[in-house]
Amino acid sequence: MTTITLAPIRLVLPLAVCASLVASAAAAQTPPAEAIESMPIHAGPVGLRPSLLITSAGSDSNVFNTAERPEQDLTATIVPRIVARVRAGRLMFSYGGASDLVYFKELKDEQSVNFASDARLEGNLGHLQPYVSTGWVSSKERMNAELDARVPRTQRTISGGTRIVVASRTTLVANVRRFDLDFDDGTEFRGADLAHNLNSRADSVEGGVQLALTPLTTLNMTASWQRDRFDSAPERNSNTIRITPALQFDPTSLIRGTVSIGYRRFDTLDPNLPDYRGVVAQVSAGYTLLERTKFDLDVARDVQYSYEDLEPYYLSAGARLTVTHQLVGRFDVQAFGGRQSLGYRGTQAGGETRTDRVETLGAGVGYRVHPQYRVGFTWEENRRRSDLRDRRYDRRRLFASLTYGT
Repeated sequence: MTTITLAPIRLVLPLAVCASLVASAAAAQTPPAEAIESMPIHAGPVGLRPSLLITSAGSDSNVFNTAERPEQDLTATIVPRIVARVRAGRLMFSYGGASDLVYFKELKDEQSVNFASDARLEGNLGHLQPYVSTGWVSSKERMNAELDARVPRTQRTISGGTRIVVASRTTLVANVRRFDLDFDDGTEFRGADLAHNLNSRADSVEGGVQLALTPLTTLNMTASWQRDRFDSAPERNSNTIRITPALQFDPTSLIRGTVSIGYRRFDTLDPNLPDYRGVVAQVSAGYTLLERTKFDLDVARDVQYSYEDLEPYYLSAGARLTVTHQLVGRFDVQAFGGRQSLGYRGTQAGGETRTDRVETLGAGVGYRVHPQYRVGFTWEENRRRSDLRDRRYDRRRLFASLTYGT
């Protein structure tokens, strides 16, 4: 049974939940690619997996997440996706592409067509397994719970690295990566110039060791160095060192997914901006009880850059829990909830200036027409609480979704 994440805002739960889990895979790690033979369309060395998602087809009570005079509209999002894999001897080429077609009935300016694609070429030369990959995103979708607006941006990623098998259960890994973020010139949100404040690039180098503890569990010990540089706001520049022990569980094991708790040393180059030293976490794990009830937990705690002029970054911490229960026949019910805190750091005396909280609650019911088709109906409520009045909002949505091939 496939569980679809229906909320557009990713919300995460308190760090205490994360600390109760074992350590996990770093965010930069890539899960094992799907075998060509298991893809729904395959012929010889070529495999295809098409999918279609229609979601958020319903009413949104607060399209702009504003504190006063919220505007309501009918909306829907159509997301066709394709994943292709081609094997040629010891080489494997993978490609993924998706388009988000976002519709609003009255607020036409909020409509958009968002694109995303990625490509990866990897080789298996025995003990040496190199790869190169690239990704591109052009979108107006909300970036996160903090930058809560549909504004155009482009993201580009290029990376490369290798795995070196040194023993039957031991593998060394090394990766380099560049990530570019660009907002269109003149793009503003709450009076802040997003292109000036956030256009940037992040370069990182990562190395570590992977130990296969069991056929279904892998321990990853990873260390990385990252340099963030901003095009027009050098006062935001920083350097980061991470140490992230991690456990990665096979999708067929009792506990699936990844769990990671580590340490980040975030050094700002501006002496007026406080540094951060402390725990970071990334958890995306699931558990199935008696083959009928699924528990999916997403937890995150890390430093994020803010669009605010005087508060360049914030510490984001929280989680989201989704419970899906298979009823009699093809019906299932789902409930979810989460909370995220945004602890802002600024150049003002005292370092931390305020902490906002974003919460979500929801429930829904689904019917699986066919193993490849699911129809769902969901009610959801989001709210943000802040010391600043214009940052607060309440939002309710009632919508339908249809999925194929996921």
